[in-house]
Amino acid sequence: MKLQELEDLVSKGEGQLLEFKLKATFPKKIVKELVAFANSNGGLLFVGVDDNGRISGLKFAEEDKFEINNAIQSNTKPRIRYQSEFIPITKKRSVLCYRIFENRRKPSYFLDNPEKKGIAYVRVNDKSIQASREMVEILKRSKNNKSYPVRLGTKEQILFRYIEECGNITLSKFMEISELSRAKASQILVSLAVSNILKIEIGEKTDSFSMKINE
Repeated sequence: MKLQELEDLVSKGEGQLLEFKLKATFPKKIVKELVAFANSNGGLLFVGVDDNGRISGLKFAEEDKFEINNAIQSNTKPRIRYQSEFIPITKKRSVLCYRIFENRRKPSYFLDNPEKKGIAYVRVNDKSIQASREMVEILKRSKNNKSYPVRLGTKEQILFRYIEECGNITLSKFMEISELSRAKASQILVSLAVSNILKIEIGEKTDSFSMKINE
């Protein structure tokens, strides 16, 4: 990537496909962002650019790349697919660019502790957010090319009526109006989302579900 292309991208600001990090002081934080991109639609992460778009570069870019790559190896499962390159901005400083590809096998997990399963993150606008249990299940089932039969019973009709009146619904609200357990309510929402009847809207605190409008 040339400097001009970097400047053009940075001028757009952080978003669904772009993330900036000023330094590589905390490689694990960078890995969380990379995992979120891999679980979503991929993206670009620049190290050496601050949140306001100031391009300062890295003085020791090779060392920073080594630390980040080690963190990727140690703290992701399944492994994410990526490419990295240096973009020189002066004779002594470079921006480190990571191009992350959408994972074929989802979700990837960030492993803060190798003895634990890890946490899945997803990209929502300019933020990387921990995926809910429902989102994790949707990610697992969305790539296996299986068809899931959907039974539209009384509880589903209650769900659709509420969405028609209110626009969307959360898991807790569905549990309340349907008198279902968390597990059963979650199963219904996930099945309808995987079947493209509902779409999930990821939130920082809680997800919501609305009707999928086919274009």
